[in-house]
Amino acid sequence: MTKQKTIHDWIAARAKGLTAGELRLSAHLGEHLDLWAYESAAQLADRLGVHRSSIVRLAQKLGLSGFPELQETARNALLKSFTPSPELYLKFSVNSHADVVEGIYQRELMNLRQTYESLDIIELDATAKAIACAERVVLFGRRFSYPIALYLSLALKTMRDNVRLAPDPGGSAVDALFDLEPQDFALIVSMRRHSPEVQRAIDFLSKLRVPQALLTDVSIKVNLKKGMHILYAYVGSNSLLDSYTALTSVSHTLLSLTSNYIEGSRKRLEAAESAWNKFNRFEL
Repeated sequence: MTKQKTIHDWIAARAKGLTAGELRLSAHLGEHLDLWAYESAAQLADRLGVHRSSIVRLAQKLGLSGFPELQETARNALLKSFTPSPELYLKFSVNSHADVVEGIYQRELMNLRQTYESLDIIELDATAKAIACAERVVLFGRRFSYPIALYLSLALKTMRDNVRLAPDPGGSAVDALFDLEPQDFALIVSMRRHSPEVQRAIDFLSKLRVPQALLTDVSIKVNLKKGMHILYAYVGSNSLLDSYTALTSVSHTLLSLTSNYIEGSRKRLEAAESAWNKFNRFEL
């Protein structure tokens, strides 16, 4: 039996000629069928911060007559995603745990592929240079985005001085932001259910004229500022939890590029590793 095509396959077959903005909209379509299936074009435009005509134009460039036909396509794909095939039903009845693991594995691969196929290398490189050259760097994250900001801050501290995490444990975000200046840099990590504090941080930093980058998923729900660097990762999942595999991978790629722009970073990393080994061999 021929494998049934997914909505991602359908979009990919029609993606040639789409602009970068339209590619982001089509990516959001693939990740959020429930929204495209039932929200109006105006509601989607407001949610994504684009003009309604952009939504309509995307439908037409995907080969459809307009948004109503695109919405119908999204509804059909959504219904199919809720209806398991007979083969899938048999697999679940025989070995449900193995099938769940295989499904998650395949979705993780899809997230990674889509993330790197759409990754803006120019934005990534510019963010890496900004992190390397800034006087001070702040990594900001809330809720489930906080561990990614923590990981980035810990790694960067082994490469360079003057790296902060916001909010610092026991403190508030403003403690790490209030004295920043235009020669500093802030990397904000925010995914899906954006905390209101993310928007406050972006606005606050903009008033201080601090350059910023946002590491996020394709569903942006915050007001971006002119000149912000934007890095996207796919976090779609076939479970109740978002997947942060691609997000972590982009973070690793960003750190790798950043290390190339920091003079002496390799020696510093080697010294940190040597100190770690000596410290952990120490016996009382």
